[in-house]
Amino acid sequence: MTKSTYNELINDSLVHQSVTERLEDFGGKNRIELDNELISLILDLYNDDQDFPYQKIRKFSMGDILAYLQATHRYYLTKKLPEIEQSLLHIFSKYGQTHELLAELCLFFNEYKNDLVEHVKMEEREFFPYIKKLMKASAGEYTKAEIAELLNSASISQFTEHHDSIEDELKEVSQIIHRYSPVERPPMPYRVFLNQVEFFELELRKHAIIEDHVLVPMAVELEAQLRASL
Repeated sequence: MTKSTYNELINDSLVHQSVTERLEDFGGKNRIELDNELISLILDLYNDDQDFPYQKIRKFSMGDILAYLQATHRYYLTKKLPEIEQSLLHIFSKYGQTHELLAELCLFFNEYKNDLVEHVKMEEREFFPYIKKLMKASAGEYTKAEIAELLNSASISQFTEHHDSIEDELKEVSQIIHRYSPVERPPMPYRVFLNQVEFFELELRKHAIIEDHVLVPMAVELEAQLRASL
């Protein structure tokens, strides 16, 4: 087996574990059940998002897409971020607070974590509840007057205008590390931390793609249908 093939197998295994693990309620009692084809398509998206057939995912219900994205939010906040913080604490305990690279990394990651948490909270507080209301309206649970009030109170375009690419900021972590290690490889704890951050950047990028290219177009179409029904 070549080294590249071995690395691909390791990466595929990590991606599969990551995607399926978030569907557990971190205790296994409230597992989110999604169609196997949808899970397979999400895994395909991780492997290659160029020319990806997004319409294949859009055939699934908005409820399923939303359930996956919300599970992903919980997964980030309760597992991935704490794991990365733990690695940073390990580096801190090994190298101490006098290390210039460590000081900059701690400062950056703490600020980034706060931005990401606020980003997730905004979506959970405003964006996702609005989509759930659109789904209820489409299911006939609202009167025409209530639908009109809903559509006048907010819109998908309002949310997308302020939808920052939070994943892009993570690139600065590798830039910080390489800036202080221009010649020799960073020490092992830094490489572990860097690998975690780079995989998390991939995670966030795929999450954003599903939101922007699957959920948002479906919600925009639903908005149009509801407006036409008034």
